[in-house]
Amino acid sequence: MLEDGDDGSRLLLESWLDLADAIESQPQLRAVFFDPVTGLPTTPLLFPRISSLLEDRGEVSLLCVNVVRYSRIEEIYGWKVFDGVMRQVAEVLDQITGETLRDSDVIAELMNSGNAFVVVLSPPRMTACIDPSSRDEIARRVESRLREELALRFEPALFKKFGCYVGASTICRDEEVRLERLVFEGLQEALADSHNRVSEDASQRETALRAILQAEEIHTLMHPIFDLSSMEPVGYEALSRGPEGSEFEHPDKLFSVAYGADLVTRLERVCRKRALEMAVGMPEGRLLFLNIEPGAVSDPRLRDAVTLAMMAENPLAPGSVVLEITEREAIADFAAFRATLDYVRALGFSVAVDDAGSGFGSLQCLAEVRPEWLKIDQSLVRGCDSDEVRHTMIESLVTAAARLGSKVIAEGIQTVEELQTLRSVCVGYGQGFLLAMPAPEFPEDEDLPARQYVKG
Repeated sequence: MLEDGDDGSRLLLESWLDLADAIESQPQLRAVFFDPVTGLPTTPLLFPRISSLLEDRGEVSLLCVNVVRYSRIEEIYGWKVFDGVMRQVAEVLDQITGETLRDSDVIAELMNSGNAFVVVLSPPRMTACIDPSSRDEIARRVESRLREELALRFEPALFKKFGCYVGASTICRDEEVRLERLVFEGLQEALADSHNRVSEDASQRETALRAILQAEEIHTLMHPIFDLSSMEPVGYEALSRGPEGSEFEHPDKLFSVAYGADLVTRLERVCRKRALEMAVGMPEGRLLFLNIEPGAVSDPRLRDAVTLAMMAENPLAPGSVVLEITEREAIADFAAFRATLDYVRALGFSVAVDDAGSGFGSLQCLAEVRPEWLKIDQSLVRGCDSDEVRHTMIESLVTAAARLGSKVIAEGIQTVEELQTLRSVCVGYGQGFLLAMPAPEFPEDEDLPARQYVKG
């Protein structure tokens, strides 16, 4: 890419347009200008195509496919998994070329090992210039197809860690401005437009969530919790769900959007209301486990909500309610949190710590809260019969819980082997699809699959 000048100095190529010839004559440059992860060309190699379109049409339209929140993938899974995500995005872009995109559209990486792609759109067939609304419609279709295809290629936990947003811009020929500057400004505009899409998407989700909360379109499923020896149900965890078939049906989406929109307290109140309404029909002598965020423990309406339930036809006493503290949000002030819990316990509630073993704050939460119940996260339960590390970690949690006087519940039991292992390390209680599925009503005890696994 460098050549000697008459004065012995080393001069850069005069224009990016010389790159194609340079790469052909110097194959080692290919490693510089083609992305090593996806194999796609990078932006400089688009210049000849863009220059030609500007010369012929006076304008050229670009799309920027932006993979956002990618740092979460690298933090949790490592850079190799992120590289895999980028390869899959590149494959989907290639797959939809000839369908959503035209065969003559050109795809490249914005930069080597980056997190964005560039698409140079071929010119319209029927008009000299592309209409901005048509260009933006192409961007929306590409964005939609990407999400549909990627959702099929990744497990849900990974797919939810990132997002793909598509921005658009149009470059117009200007003889007073260098081509490189025109392209740079066009790419910046398309990238900014993709970031605007992130904000628009968040705004639309917030509006949809507000509508759900206004209409109280939350329903509750009850998931039985069993004594692992007798397989008798001791209680039920109330699981909140959004409108069926919507993106808010799963609680992770409900609460992630609620946190971003500062709507967690409102969402918690609707979820509690629905759960307590359903709990009126709970069999006598059973416990109701209510999932709550740490901040909701101090919600003044929590006491009022339970008081209303006690006035119902089948009174629900606070002693029948276990407040299950989730850790979607970090607990910043444990001293204040403990004081609130003391107040809650004085009312008669019990406390459970959820997802033990899944977060950085779980052990501190256990030490500070000293809960009546400890729930071992399903990520530890899964495969504990064959994974010595998981087996050991569960044993340690059981020992710690025993010293604190906490009862242990294992979440997510799916196999007989997991059940047998949990019993062998003295886990007293459990729930999972092996034992019973979540249901929109309280099941009859004799109909529960768990009965076939009574400890002999």
